Amino acid sequence: MEDKIKNQIDIINNKIKELNSLYHIAANRSGISDGEIGIWSVLLRPKEEYSQQDLSELLSLPKQTVNSIISGLTKKGFVYLKHVSGTRNRKVICLTEEGLKYGTNHVKWIFDAEESVLEQTDFK
Repeated sequence: MEDKIKNQIDIINNKIKELNSLYHIAANRSGISDGEIGIWSVLLRPKEEYSQQDLSELLSLPKQTVNSIISGLTKKGFVYLKHVSGTRNRKVICLTEEGLKYGTNHVKWIFDAEESVLEQTDFK
């Protein structure tokens, strides 16, 4: 039984590597970095407002990586940081109109393809 479990873990790990490779190719094709993919996925499918700390925890990315990506997106005019009233220094990340336009035209296809594939599986 133990060998069967190890084999299943190996299969899962290989599938994760394949998926990460596909995301890498998609990111290059869209002109964004690998780290940006997760951030764009959250920003383009908003369920709530997220701070840089939230993104770091949600995406398992180092805080500095998230900060660098958000700084770059801010410089490009794609996002801005909005102070949360009632807090000392919490800021949430918001898409600008330009960011929404860019994300929709250049990045969203990745997540649309992902959803299309999942619709064809048992993960409905």
